[in-house]
Amino acid sequence: MQVDINIGAKRKELKDFTRLVLSFFFCLVLMAIYQNARLYWSGVLDSILNKSFFLLMVHHLGFVSISALFLAFLFNFLERIKPNLGFKTVTIILLLILVIEGLLTNYYVDYYEILGAGFYDRIQNNGGLSLFYGTPILLLACSTLMYLFYRITANIYSLINRMYPFTIILFSLFLATLISRKNPVNENKTQYLLYHQAKASLDFNKYEGAREYPLLKPFDPPNGLADHFSLGEKKPNLVFIVMDGVGADFIGEKAVYKAFMPYMNSLLKKSLYWPHYVSNTGESVASIPSVFGSLPFGENGFTNNTSGTDRETLFGLLKANGYQTSFNFGGNSSLDNLGKFLFEEKIDLLVSRKAFGPSYSQQEEDAAGISLGYPDGELFQKWYDDFKSTYYPRLDVFLTQSTKNPFNIPQEKKYIREVEEILSSGKLTSRNRRLISKNDEIFASLLYTDDAIKNFMEQYRRKAEFQNTIFVITGSHNLTDLPQADHLGRYKVPLIIYSPLLRSPARIGSLVAHTDILPSITGLLYSKYEIQTPNEVSWLGEGLVHQGFFKKDKIIPLYRHRGNIQEFIKGNHCVSGSSFYEIGADLTLFRPKNEDSKVEIKEDFRNFKAINTYVTMENKLIPVAEDKKTRIATPESKSDMVWINSVFNSDDYDNAYRTARDLAIEGKRDRALLLCQHILEEVPGHADTEILMGRIHAWNKEYAQAATILETAIKKYPVYADGYSALLDVYFWADTNYKVADVKALIRKNRIENDELHKKIKRAEEKMKKEKTLFDSGNLGFLDFEDDIYE
Repeated sequence: MQVDINIGAKRKELKDFTRLVLSFFFCLVLMAIYQNARLYWSGVLDSILNKSFFLLMVHHLGFVSISALFLAFLFNFLERIKPNLGFKTVTIILLLILVIEGLLTNYYVDYYEILGAGFYDRIQNNGGLSLFYGTPILLLACSTLMYLFYRITANIYSLINRMYPFTIILFSLFLATLISRKNPVNENKTQYLLYHQAKASLDFNKYEGAREYPLLKPFDPPNGLADHFSLGEKKPNLVFIVMDGVGADFIGEKAVYKAFMPYMNSLLKKSLYWPHYVSNTGESVASIPSVFGSLPFGENGFTNNTSGTDRETLFGLLKANGYQTSFNFGGNSSLDNLGKFLFEEKIDLLVSRKAFGPSYSQQEEDAAGISLGYPDGELFQKWYDDFKSTYYPRLDVFLTQSTKNPFNIPQEKKYIREVEEILSSGKLTSRNRRLISKNDEIFASLLYTDDAIKNFMEQYRRKAEFQNTIFVITGSHNLTDLPQADHLGRYKVPLIIYSPLLRSPARIGSLVAHTDILPSITGLLYSKYEIQTPNEVSWLGEGLVHQGFFKKDKIIPLYRHRGNIQEFIKGNHCVSGSSFYEIGADLTLFRPKNEDSKVEIKEDFRNFKAINTYVTMENKLIPVAEDKKTRIATPESKSDMVWINSVFNSDDYDNAYRTARDLAIEGKRDRALLLCQHILEEVPGHADTEILMGRIHAWNKEYAQAATILETAIKKYPVYADGYSALLDVYFWADTNYKVADVKALIRKNRIENDELHKKIKRAEEKMKKEKTLFDSGNLGFLDFEDDIYE
């Protein structure tokens, strides 16, 4: 006779499982209190029960919810097999998770960093197995707390019974936590570890090479451009114009729509011109690192890389060789972190929409009430108005934007009429006429930008610097608002190098890309001036000139858009997704008869994508001394980041500024300065934050430092009244009112009408007048110096 061993055993129900889950959550609450208490006692946090603590509770709740959702099925399944088996198994699993969370929390409060993929190496570098020494005690504590909380929850059966259907509630709670931003200080450490370890394990395109810096190679300056130039004794000025969305459809020997950029096409016969040229990207901002850094893309475009990747770019190279650098853009330089990238490059002057004043007209607003900023004509005029001759050679870069959706340009009716005149000329096919008619605003914007560049070039020609200037003109990518013939269509752009220093115009047939510009410009300058160059580089490009149309093993990776490296050129073949093509004349694509190299090239593409991710995420482009790295993580800065994450938990840096301002008003000026520095590291062009930093130093009576910050701010944002207001206060409190005359002249120059500024100028002038009167009378000692720094 068979004996039922489960006789007398009582099967656990869902309410028992719910009590376990609640006990698990309460233990996590205690861990959160422990974490914040440790951080508070070490001086990292300002309080224990703060906003960050409650966010941590929300994220713990989300983790508990998704854990319970999966464990509920296991619980029911095992309970059906044997009473209490599901209960015991889930209890053990939850205790194990608690121990792991406890160990990870301990590591976080000790080293101020959260463990993710590659955690074993991190542990080895920070004490090794010592992390696990407290595991037995932690297990005992977790077991005891779980037992106590389980007993306590016995009295809330009625509440638990009303939580039906339990799984739906759990899943809803988990989904709610997905939309909230997580920072290490307020994130469940186990969830973070599991997610990143799983992501790394499932990455089947991982770099597995032996070289630590796989793109690093000796730099042999290419001299292909040198034969085309007659350089003088003085280093040439360089002007780059990157036209947003202007592709080979509009400029080139066989451009379909060349009538809409007549000036640019007229330069072809006076310049070096590349008919087989491609952008490495299908996005505007993403083209800048390619042109000036010959850089890989990372996951979301190089400027959006958060890892602080060290690199060697044209900006840094020319600055090291005595050049003054500027970047000019009529739009918002914070988009796609362009401003941050340029700030890291230590650009001497960054002009963006905040630098324009009432003398310049913004582009009209779109249907959503948003203006992109200032159109191309105003961009070039602003540079011309501010231009000052200098002894040093210059690098001036322009990124245009008028040929960008929504294509709102000045004098639109005038340019629409010009479009209609071109349509009536009868030189276009019926298909192209229909396309132009339906998109007349696009073609009007091309005519406008062509005129803007023409006017700029004519103005520049009047300057003495013109005779020693090289103009490099290209497009960021081809317009995607119009249909493309094939997968390479969006990348086909013009490249024109125009200069009075050219020996003669030339058509260069090499298939090259944006990433080839930096090596060639460097080689050109080296050929004459032997400028300082790095011994090794990680540039993707090789140079703009080579024998023939194709270079057998030349690689040109193509970044279609964020998170998508979709196309890849090697030699005369192109991979697009899973398709394989041969490249023909005029960069047309066709199916090859012979696919012998298909497997090899696809493998090269896979390897490049792995290297691209590795070098940008792991900062393995070039070896750099620790004190010269883009970002240096020290124990102090790590602890500072814990505090910053505790008070700022979003991507809204205007909100972070308001937090910093409130901290300063409350008297917590050191904390306010720390948050300001973080904001400016992420958004270097945040004017309000720069001005707040100046004010805080002034409130601390650090007038010299305050004046330096604010004097720089009014140069960067010459039409922003608040900067002048803060600076006038500093001059008044520091008793340096003699400087007010210069500020007054700038206010007049930029046509700023502001009653508060006029009052502060009058205040300073009256004080100087009073001082002069007292000085003349010999009663200087009776001067009443203003000491109220909060006025």
